[in-house]
Amino acid sequence: MKGNANETVQEFTTRFNLVYKSIPDDMKPPPSLSLLHYPDAFDPDMAYQLRERVPATLEEMQQNTASVEANLLTKKSKSKLERTEKKVVFKEYPSSSSDVKLNTMTKTMERMMDRISITDRQAKPLLRNPNIRD
Repeated sequence: MKGNANETVQEFTTRFNLVYKSIPDDMKPPPSLSLLHYPDAFDPDMAYQLRERVPATLEEMQQNTASVEANLLTKKSKSKLERTEKKVVFKEYPSSSSDVKLNTMTKTMERMMDRISITDRQAKPLLRNPNIRD
């Protein structure tokens, strides 16, 4: 059995138990086999988390599903919130072509001023004509 996309873990567990109990005893798989395949009904993250807890019985695994689902939902909501925050930060600082042009012009002016100051420092002092009085 697989869980449906719009089905909660509790709904799936109820449906699973109803189907499992409806199987005749002579055809019913042993509980250990059901325990082995129960996690496969969920997405890989959930299945991994369920198996990692190493429950002793199917009932114990089914009880764990609610807490595992809650943990995964919390993790997904946090990552979604972080992605949203990153997007907001990105959108707060849009760059326009006029900003780029202004930055380029500012940098060009700074370089020109640096060149002028270097040229002034390197220039020889002007010789004054001694015949001219102030």
